[in-house]
Amino acid sequence: MSVAREIKHRLEAVLIIGVLKALGVMPVDAASAAGGKVMRMIGPRMRRHKRALENIARFLPQLTEVERQNLALEMWENAGRVFGEIPHSKRILDDPARFRYVGLEEAVKGVPENSGGVALSGHCGNWELSPAPSYKMQKPQLSFYRSVNNAILDRALKKYREAICTGELVPKGSDSMKRAMQAVQKGYFIGMLVDQKESQGIEAPFMGVPAMTNHAPALLVCRYNVPLYIGFVVREKGAHFRMECRRVDVELTGDNKADVPAITAKINDILGAWILEHPAQWLWTTRRW
Repeated sequence: MSVAREIKHRLEAVLIIGVLKALGVMPVDAASAAGGKVMRMIGPRMRRHKRALENIARFLPQLTEVERQNLALEMWENAGRVFGEIPHSKRILDDPARFRYVGLEEAVKGVPENSGGVALSGHCGNWELSPAPSYKMQKPQLSFYRSVNNAILDRALKKYREAICTGELVPKGSDSMKRAMQAVQKGYFIGMLVDQKESQGIEAPFMGVPAMTNHAPALLVCRYNVPLYIGFVVREKGAHFRMECRRVDVELTGDNKADVPAITAKINDILGAWILEHPAQWLWTTRRW
């Protein structure tokens, strides 16, 4: 790394870590609102705003230009709230008045205590709270995340995220599948967000359009015959949430070449339906297609 780049990373880290610390001493509602307000102003000035508008227009063609702009603003506000809530993740999950579960008991009913499983979500609502089920049940989970380029900032963010992780939090990498296989055999949940482009994945329809998709969850389900779960953290109002949990029924034929694409497509269908139901709570800035 060049000296100039290292200096830039250090300054960037100092600034963002300082903001996170300041947000951490604020009340939860104030920190959430502050993050949302700032991002609502900054977001439209970022290059990703144009991509968000293009994606919204593509998949929600019934909206007028004004409605698309308003939806993008709501998206940025939600993203800012997520950032503002990062230092308060544990506090939010520990407060039943702020965070409630819908369908969790039904989803895990009848599943053996020592069974592993695959738990998926996307960048929906407050995605930083997606490990909530394993946190509530104190079930060990190996959670994967996409690291940021700034190593100093990445370490700081990881410390906040580890507050609600019941197992290990690891960055995605070349050994991710190996680690996931080892963990699921030990009875761990495998947690990951699967709504982003995965160049090493397989092509599957996402909201009706082919997209390179992470097929590791389907591979794990097929190989080890473990339950598949999907959960979405829905922002109800301000820093109050409900998590919609469901167990996904899959039919395993023993032919992985057919089962893996079928399960991957089913996951994408569920994600896409949720996004279209709550469009302001998904990150439309992604290069998904």
